[in-house]
Amino acid sequence: MKKITVLLIILIQGILFSKTLLVLGGGGAAGAYEIGVLKYIVENNIEIDGVFGVSAGALNGAGFVMGKLNEVEKLWKSIDDDDVFDLDTKDHHKNLNPFILDPSPLYKFLKEIISEDLILNSKYDYGILTFNITEFKPVFIRKEEMRGKMLDYIFASASYPLFGTIEINGKKYTDGGVFSNTYPALLADRYGYDRVIAVYPVIDMPTDWVIYSIQKTKKNITIIRPSDSVPFPLNFSPTYSEKLIEMGYNDAKEKLENWK
Repeated sequence: MKKITVLLIILIQGILFSKTLLVLGGGGAAGAYEIGVLKYIVENNIEIDGVFGVSAGALNGAGFVMGKLNEVEKLWKSIDDDDVFDLDTKDHHKNLNPFILDPSPLYKFLKEIISEDLILNSKYDYGILTFNITEFKPVFIRKEEMRGKMLDYIFASASYPLFGTIEINGKKYTDGGVFSNTYPALLADRYGYDRVIAVYPVIDMPTDWVIYSIQKTKKNITIIRPSDSVPFPLNFSPTYSEKLIEMGYNDAKEKLENWK
C-alpha cells in the first residue's frame, strides 16, 4: 500500500509540475502551417509554458505569446510576395542590409504587430534563434535579453538569407534557419522543460537526430509535420496560407487530441 501511495504522489507531481515547451521551426511561406497548430492549441486550452521560435516560427511564436494570434493569422491570409519583399534594394530601412531582395515591406508589417511590452510582460517564456554573421555563430536569445531590440531580433530570425542581414548593436544577423530549424528543441533540458511539442513546417535533415537526442534524455516529445506538400519558401499567397492553416489545425488535432 505504501509503494502504491508513493507512486501516486510521484505521478501527481509529474502532472502538476511538468513544463511544456513549444518549438516552432522555420519554413518561409510554409510558416502559415504553424498558425493552424497554434489555433488548435489555443482552442483546446493546451497548457504551454514557453515558446522557442526559428525564422517564421519566431514571428508566429511572438503572436501566440502576445495573445495576438488572430492578427498574425490575418497577416498570413492577406500577404503575397509584394507584401514581404521588394526586388528593388535601393530604398530600404536604415538597419537593413539587403542582399538580393529587400525585406522592408515585411519589416513594416512586423513593426505594426510586434509589441515588446506585451512579450516582456507575458506569462510565457519566449526565445528565438538567429545567426550572427559578424561572428559566424548561431545565437539563441530569450526575451529579457532582447529588451529594447525585440522587433529587430525577431526580424533577424525571420530574415530569409536572400533578404540579407539586419544590424543590431553593430553586429549583423540573419535567418536562424541558416543554422538549424530544429536546434531550440535541444534546449528543453537546459531551461527546465520536460515535455516538448515541436512544429516543423518543412522537412529538415537534422530533425530525426534532434528527436533521437531528446528522447535519449527521456523527455516527452511530440513532433507535428505537414501531412501534405508545402509551397516553396518564397511563394507567399493567401490561397496557400489558408490551406496550410487548415492543414496545421487538422495535423495538430491528430497529434494532440489526447494530450494531457
